[in-house]
Amino acid sequence: MIEMIFYLIVVILVVLWCYFKWNNRHVEKLAAKMPGPPTYPIIGTGFQFIGSSEQIISKIIGLAREYNLEPFKIWLGPYFGVVISKPEDLQIVLNSSKALQKGRMYEFFKNYAGEGLFTAPVDKWRRHRRMITPAFNAKLLEQFFPVFNEKNQILIKNVMKESNKTQAFDLWQYIAPTALDTICQTTMGYNLDSQSNNKECEFGEAIRNRFRRDENLQTMVIPGNLVFNIFKTEWTAKYLRNSETISITKNQSKLFLDILFELNHDGGNLSDSDIRDEVLTMMAGGFETSAITVCFCLLMIAIHQDIQDKVYNEIYDIFGESDQTITIDDTSRLVYLEQVIKETLRLYPIAPVLLREIQDDIKIISSDYVLPKGTTCAIFPMATHHSPDLYPNPWSFNPENFSPENNAKRHRYSFIAFSGGPRGCIGSKYAMLSMKAVVSTFLRHFSVHTDVKLTDIKLTLGLLMRSVHGYQVTIRPRDRRPTYKRDQNQQV
Repeated sequence: MIEMIFYLIVVILVVLWCYFKWNNRHVEKLAAKMPGPPTYPIIGTGFQFIGSSEQIISKIIGLAREYNLEPFKIWLGPYFGVVISKPEDLQIVLNSSKALQKGRMYEFFKNYAGEGLFTAPVDKWRRHRRMITPAFNAKLLEQFFPVFNEKNQILIKNVMKESNKTQAFDLWQYIAPTALDTICQTTMGYNLDSQSNNKECEFGEAIRNRFRRDENLQTMVIPGNLVFNIFKTEWTAKYLRNSETISITKNQSKLFLDILFELNHDGGNLSDSDIRDEVLTMMAGGFETSAITVCFCLLMIAIHQDIQDKVYNEIYDIFGESDQTITIDDTSRLVYLEQVIKETLRLYPIAPVLLREIQDDIKIISSDYVLPKGTTCAIFPMATHHSPDLYPNPWSFNPENFSPENNAKRHRYSFIAFSGGPRGCIGSKYAMLSMKAVVSTFLRHFSVHTDVKLTDIKLTLGLLMRSVHGYQVTIRPRDRRPTYKRDQNQQV
């Protein structure tokens, strides 16, 4: 009897193996002719990505260079993947209606924000994106500027105590609360006021603590924190059940939540959980991503004083020595600052990896491969952004990479900090406007300095990519004259 059971198990395993191989015959055929690193049974190529964050990043970029940005295969256990780095291929994959499904890893993000635009399955994403995109326009974004200015003024007041100190401080402790307060106010109309440090918000702590626990890529497979999931439901449902709470706590500008309520009133057929998830997606997506980028940007400006001078001169040409607050029209004139922010995102893209599941065969043009249904496309922005063929001296910080002349020379998918195609980041304009507002306001009041060098920066890969040692700077009160006027006075 034992022998019969043993043979039966063996037969079942062989049948399942044959069934798996037959169903994946198209994948196997492609894998046989596609280059890639060595693969081993069970673990596939996974051993290649074991090590510190620095080693993993170096390995990813090294492989992309080894294959000259051409597609190459990887096996993550039984799952077949193709790494895409060349801009022409990125454009095809990110814009294809056959590659709108996010990868399996994105299931993890549902622990944070449910099924909002970022994680929703394709059918749900299509319905919600079609409804939300027209409303997410310049008129709505303009109404956020009073909130930007209010929170940024609190930032300036708080960081003033660090002025003229010789001891460096971490920008994160000031920028993160500013970003969190701003996104809570613009999405929910809720004054979180974490900048004041005189009251605690469980929701804010839940977000911050959750991200802190996920510093390593390995933790992405750990189930979400139960307390956080319960609390996010209760906290948001409280507001969704009672719209009067919102109207009491908000100012006169329209909120993202208002937009969702209006869409629902006009037949959008959004459930309470749909509205909750979209709000949470906007909050989770707009908090740490913006905060990390602003911190990196100010650190880059501190390292490169000549670039800081150019940024400040542009700011001075717009505002002079006045205390007028920034408007949406002013941001369109901050052209060089936008180049600096984009160069920051090129050098340090926040998202370590983008994944797409192929729902039907797709042909990519660079190598004439046909990616079969079921393939996982892995996109590493660092690989594309650090290609010397696209960006000369790719590890140096050079905002001229994004001058109009240089932009015109490059393929538009050479820069994918906000992803791209239909499932690209819907909040990219919000992010750029808010970052321009906070960086320009900061530099109008302070000059930023640091002993940190580019080579000192070590990166950690988690849900987001950040600096291991924080963003250490010192600040001095700003001499509110442009560099060229100060230089003229010195020459005289």
